Amino acid sequence: MNNYYLALDVGSKTIGLASSHGVIATARGVLRFPEEDFQQAASQVVNLITTEKFSHLIVGYPKNMNNTIGPRAKMVEEFIAILKTKLGNLVIPIILVDERLTTHQSHQIMLEANLSRAKRKQKKDSLAAQLILETYLSKQK
Repeated sequence: MNNYYLALDVGSKTIGLASSHGVIATARGVLRFPEEDFQQAASQVVNLITTEKFSHLIVGYPKNMNNTIGPRAKMVEEFIAILKTKLGNLVIPIILVDERLTTHQSHQIMLEANLSRAKRKQKKDSLAAQLILETYLSKQK
């Protein structure tokens, strides 16, 4: 079976998406949901997993720079707990990837590409998910 990865950059109102068959990560846009409605967000992710038959879920884990677990990482843990209940009998590995520098990286990439502020706002979450997935894939090689 071929591996098909879905990466998530979880926020309080959006989830950035990226996917890969194991070589190149591609940004896929954003899921939107009411603020902190992780039930709805998890349902959207489960629908995507089952529709497209993803084999692995890669989730950005935003530790603090001093390696401690802060409110953002706790939010991701809460989302994953809800997601696991929504997955039910569907077994898919959920892999956490340290994403401390991806937001900064994505911002730098978009500045260097001369994207407007509106375009940067629109693309930051999916680009962050793409960088999370690239981080994971590069460690698998």
